[in-house]
Amino acid sequence: MKLSKAFIYTFLGSLFWAISIVLLKYILEQGDNAYNILIWTSIISIPYWAFRFFSKKTEIKKLTKQDYSILIGMGIISSIGVYIAEFLALKYSPAINYSFLIRTVILFTFLFAYLFLGEKITKKKIILAALLLIGAYLLTTNGKIISLTKGDLFTILEAALIALGNNVFGKMATNRMSSQISASGSILIGFIPKMVLVMFLTTIVIPKMFLLTFILSIVYILLTEFRFIAYKHASATYVTMIFSFTPVLVSFMAIPFLHESMTLIQIIGGLFIIATGVMVEKLKI
Repeated sequence: MKLSKAFIYTFLGSLFWAISIVLLKYILEQGDNAYNILIWTSIISIPYWAFRFFSKKTEIKKLTKQDYSILIGMGIISSIGVYIAEFLALKYSPAINYSFLIRTVILFTFLFAYLFLGEKITKKKIILAALLLIGAYLLTTNGKIISLTKGDLFTILEAALIALGNNVFGKMATNRMSSQISASGSILIGFIPKMVLVMFLTTIVIPKMFLLTFILSIVYILLTEFRFIAYKHASATYVTMIFSFTPVLVSFMAIPFLHESMTLIQIIGGLFIIATGVMVEKLKI
């Protein structure tokens, strides 16, 4: 089976997302603060995004008010909405619930892509989404029954904001402008609000693992570049479903690098996700 450009770019985005998660977890295990790392990766990467944005001066001059509205919406939701929801979710939702419920981003992407992008909701998509969620459940919960709490509403809210701010607005942007402007523009717009928010949550200090923080910044850049290029070649639904590879890749990477392990049930869940992802590519969802 010949892999499409959509699959290649989406998988690369998923791969670098997984690398960023494992790298961030290692950095945090060494004693650094998550929000301090967030602000430093933003500071380190902002010159790159400024260069990427302003190197497209001809395209910038052609941007309309609607184009800027999309970039602003994407930047604000991603930098403020998602992080506030994530903070509350991690505080009030049990970790095992959070790990699974965040994957409802697939369902919200279906809904918002239907409402705002005109993407069809088909039986194939519903079946594949159900299979991905089953795989995610086995992988993240080890097959254990979870008890829902009020705090889980924050996790579901975060999933909805990711679906709207990242996936649907991301696809909207790349439908109207280059992936370069879409990515860099939204990040530049969201930079100041993100800085202000994080300053309320933590004190900014030099990271203990500065070199790894610098490397993490580069990984975030690659993740973002590939994700927006993927939006250029595929539907928002497709990108979201292929990004389900991320927790599988994280689980596999965590074995040698974080000395974690996987049970048979988790391996089955991971294989479930991989098989379903292959079907998503084969059926060109």
